[in-house]
Amino acid sequence: MKDSTQQEINLPTTKIPKEINEGLKVAFQKCANLIGAGEATKELGFAVQIISKSPSLQKCAAQSVIDAVVNSSRVGISLNPALRLAYLVPRKNAATLEISYMGLITILKKSGGCKYIEAFIVYQDEAFEYNPAEGKLNHTIYYALTEAEQKQRKIIGCYSRAVLLTNEVVFCFMPMWEIEKVKRFSEGSDSKWSAWTNWEEEMIKKSVIKRHFKTLISNAEIAEVVEALRIEEENNPLTKQTKPNMFNFDFDE
Repeated sequence: MKDSTQQEINLPTTKIPKEINEGLKVAFQKCANLIGAGEATKELGFAVQIISKSPSLQKCAAQSVIDAVVNSSRVGISLNPALRLAYLVPRKNAATLEISYMGLITILKKSGGCKYIEAFIVYQDEAFEYNPAEGKLNHTIYYALTEAEQKQRKIIGCYSRAVLLTNEVVFCFMPMWEIEKVKRFSEGSDSKWSAWTNWEEEMIKKSVIKRHFKTLISNAEIAEVVEALRIEEENNPLTKQTKPNMFNFDFDE
């Protein structure tokens, strides 16, 4: 945690409601303590940019906005829209931090859990074989010739491939029916603001990355990793039902 004296931030004049605007100033102080005033100023600028463009986020409770913005600093993930590492998503008038699959990969690499990890979607018209007992996977990717053809293809699952620090290659595969189950238990997944609606392929990849993520850093005690998993547990009631209080940690303000 980085030391920071009390500082003020001058947010640009926007159509953001006064209560949220004041809440962002509170969030700035907390973020500055975590990542330093310079980085916190940048992140609050991104938050203002995102919220000013979203009428739904503007209706969210100010405290939820504070928590979501501060959580991004806790896990060390930028809200920069261009990087697509994390999103602020409205859910029942509460703002939540949605970490993308690329964000999880970034956290995993920073934690030292692996050298490299990526996820690949598997379609029904592709050659695919997976032997988890032997850790072998063969996948021949087929590229559709047109957008219309691509939209007709059926997804059968998704897998992630990780290269460990020892150079060992490990896989994790989820069939599509299991990914659909994760989606059903994700609150608000059918809304027009949902990440499942706007970034479906990313969310499919994120589902398998998150499962792999837990096995690769199961013994990690890095605060950013623990916080990222706690946020994901809160956003995924299915996991909470099967593994209650898996990551029940308190963090100093």
